[in-house]
Amino acid sequence: MAVVVSDYGGGGGSGGSGGGSSSSRMYFTYKYDMGIKVGDTSIPDPSKWTYQVGDLDTSGSRDAKGLLHRAYVATKINYEFEWNALEWAMIERIVGAVQKAKFTLTAPDPRTFKTKYKGDYYVGDRTGSCSYYLPSRPDVAVFSLKLKFIEY
Repeated sequence: MAVVVSDYGGGGGSGGSGGGSSSSRMYFTYKYDMGIKVGDTSIPDPSKWTYQVGDLDTSGSRDAKGLLHRAYVATKINYEFEWNALEWAMIERIVGAVQKAKFTLTAPDPRTFKTKYKGDYYVGDRTGSCSYYLPSRPDVAVFSLKLKFIEY
């Protein structure tokens, strides 16, 4: 299990000006067990994720007997990843990785949960919020982020 702990806030220890103690530090722990990557950038495991596996057709119709005639094209997997507690630096890292119009996403394959699925994606909606923020201490803010990954 890969875990990264980011130490944010509080200043750099004893002494110096600024009058703050290091007792108000915030620690963000990120796990990378799911192996999610955007291009070559590993992103932390989401707090929650959903997926949609869909078959695409170019056309489909039913005949007089009700039998479906379809022109199957491909199966696509879309994901929605949501993180509940991120530091701003991690938000920048994740959002920066998905800025391109097209990128490669590697994520768990929801059809097996044993293998990884790799495909070309873009991110649709990007939704975020801030659940804790002090204007005098932006280094201790806590953010959430939700991204919708849509396969090409």
